Amino acid sequence: MKMSNINSNHNEGNHNEGSGGLKKAFLLLFILLIGLIIAAVIYKTAPKPQRGEEVKQVRLVEILELKRVTLRPQWQGGGEVSAAQRVQLSAQVAGRIEQLETHAVPGAILAEDQRLASIEQHDYQLQVQQQQAAVIQAQASLDLEKGQAQLAKEEYDLAKGQLKTELKNNALVLRKPQIAAAEAGLKTAQVNLALAKLKLERTDIRMPFKGQIISRSINNGSQVNSGSMLFDVVSTDEFWLQVKVPQQFLLILDRSKPVVITSGNHQREAEVLHSLVEVDAKDRQAKILISIKNPDSSALLIGSYVDVLLFADTIENAFVIENKYLKDDGKVWVVNDNKLFKRSPKVIYQSRDKTWIESGFMAGDSLLNSNLGVVTEGTPVRVSTQRGKK
Repeated sequence: MKMSNINSNHNEGNHNEGSGGLKKAFLLLFILLIGLIIAAVIYKTAPKPQRGEEVKQVRLVEILELKRVTLRPQWQGGGEVSAAQRVQLSAQVAGRIEQLETHAVPGAILAEDQRLASIEQHDYQLQVQQQQAAVIQAQASLDLEKGQAQLAKEEYDLAKGQLKTELKNNALVLRKPQIAAAEAGLKTAQVNLALAKLKLERTDIRMPFKGQIISRSINNGSQVNSGSMLFDVVSTDEFWLQVKVPQQFLLILDRSKPVVITSGNHQREAEVLHSLVEVDAKDRQAKILISIKNPDSSALLIGSYVDVLLFADTIENAFVIENKYLKDDGKVWVVNDNKLFKRSPKVIYQSRDKTWIESGFMAGDSLLNSNLGVVTEGTPVRVSTQRGKK
């Protein structure tokens, strides 16, 4: 009896445990189903992302106003000061330096024809006297021949009257060859006298122009020969300056405008003399010759390098831009209607830093003042409200 109760209780417990497990399974399945339903609802009702159009970034640029101006081109150059007249005075006769003037020293500024030195004159004075005597003798010989010719003519006329005939060749009878020889002798003696006087005159060494002594090669008692260098002198009335300019600038050079010469703190004006016919062999630039009248020798020294400012003819009503805006292909970037464009300008003149342009721009063009790297024509841009500065 007890045994059957035990079995009955055991079967009832197993039945209860089976019912509880089934309920848990149903509960889990129900929760899972609810989760799936909620996920499906969320998926269907959630907003889906839409593919938007790609927005291009428009670049911000600065521009410069393009306007026509009237401006005179300038060229800044330089050159070495040289003498307009520089002479090495040489002896024209030989002899001993008899007198060297005390003022004949390097650096002295002397007047034209001022005496510098003299060569011993005694020998040349004797030569003059000798030639003077030769002239007197030649004149006497000519006078004697003329007298003899007069006697010969009288005798000839007398003989002609007696013989009642005339010699065909009477030049010898009338002593015409002898007179011609005597006249030639007189002229030779006169020329020799003139040469002797010239040599005597050349014993005086004088300044050929107003100027300054650069160097001296003699002293009192020095023995010199014909051709010996005595003094190196330079004119102080005018200095010269050769300056190189581009051939393009030479075409528009204003020769009437004074040239500005600057040496340290010293500044003065000069004038263009000529343009030279040859170009520089190294850079093919043209050369012009500038004259500096009455230079201040304390401020301008021969051989010194000075700065030169030259002026061209005024170019009217032209666009003037900096060279950096002109590209290697000769074109210029501009902004028009918020887009980039390339223009091909007609250049009048280009200096070291500026370019003068006659035409090639369109209405509404502004100069691009920003470096954008590689861009193409038609690229849209935004213009900065703050304009770039030239």
